[in-house]
Amino acid sequence: MSSIRNITASTTVPDDLAKRLGPSGVNEIILTLWQGYHDLIADTDITISETAMEDDITLEWYGKISQRWANGNRATTLRINNIGPVHQYPDPTLKKSRGYKPTIDFCFRDWDTSNSYFGVECKNLYNHQNDKIKRYVETGVKNYTSGRYGSQSSESSIIGYVLSGKIPEIVAELVSEIAKITPVNNLSRELRYVEPQYSSQHTRDIDNQEITIHHLFFDFSH
Repeated sequence: MSSIRNITASTTVPDDLAKRLGPSGVNEIILTLWQGYHDLIADTDITISETAMEDDITLEWYGKISQRWANGNRATTLRINNIGPVHQYPDPTLKKSRGYKPTIDFCFRDWDTSNSYFGVECKNLYNHQNDKIKRYVETGVKNYTSGRYGSQSSESSIIGYVLSGKIPEIVAELVSEIAKITPVNNLSRELRYVEPQYSSQHTRDIDNQEITIHHLFFDFSH
């Protein structure tokens, strides 16, 4: 971990990993996220209950993604050799003078550039629990719009672990909450995916750049 913490910027020009990957590369990452979810669901040795802790789900899911990434040799497919998933990555971008660096749940990190990654932040969601809806926006969406996470990428993602209720109802609640922070475009279904995946567009505070957040909803309610 110390090697990660000691990385310093070699250039002041942000290296936008999402733009380097292009639409097909971002799509490859997102497909890997979905495949990891289905691998997790299919694993009979893992039970995810309504009371499951967010970090515990993420750790199990991250293990499945890492297997998929390595077995599929995805880095070669993307033509970026030094890219891969990293768990609990400390992002130094908006680090305060004292205290810890903000830590994203995990990301796909390009180790050849300074702090360039595709972020993956995870949040538990439940039926009719408005506090979790607010938390999804306050510590999920806003972490990207503030530049706290993913400040060098024009695209990132949030994963909603749906532990009770129906995804369309939860999405409707999120639409109302996200509307309060005046998005460029609120949640809308990404029709190229058969999975329950949405996207929203926002203006990032630190540089006024328009960013896209992909919202993937994993159903663990059954």
